[in-house]
Amino acid sequence: MDFIHGKIRPIYFKYLAAAFGSALVTSIYSIVDMAMVGQYQGPDGTAALAVVAPIWNIIYSLGLLMGIGGAVIFSTIKGQSSQKDDEAGEFFTVSVIGSILLALLSWFVIVVFDQPLLTFLELKKIYFHLV
Repeated sequence: MDFIHGKIRPIYFKYLAAAFGSALVTSIYSIVDMAMVGQYQGPDGTAALAVVAPIWNIIYSLGLLMGIGGAVIFSTIKGQSSQKDDEAGEFFTVSVIGSILLALLSWFVIVVFDQPLLTFLELKKIYFHLV
């Protein structure tokens, strides 16, 4: 793929298809998860999933942030020259450590602030349901 001299439209649609496919798989997973929980746990289980879904999405997005960002920087440095392997490895390590730190921070927030966080999300859900 020639990003500089190639045609933009095929490159754009190739990446668009990959992003759309990923979003579609995630959406199908969420729908099936809601259906199965609703089938076996009833409305209370579905409501619980609706309250916890934003928290799960934030944690998932933080992982994507570190993974995709680290991969872009890593591949950029690797593509510049083969003599910069140590520098690329350092960015990979920072990406992994950043993911671990964000995961620990997320768990800390969930464990310490679980009740206020879930109460806020429940009230927000009720408010938007009424509006």
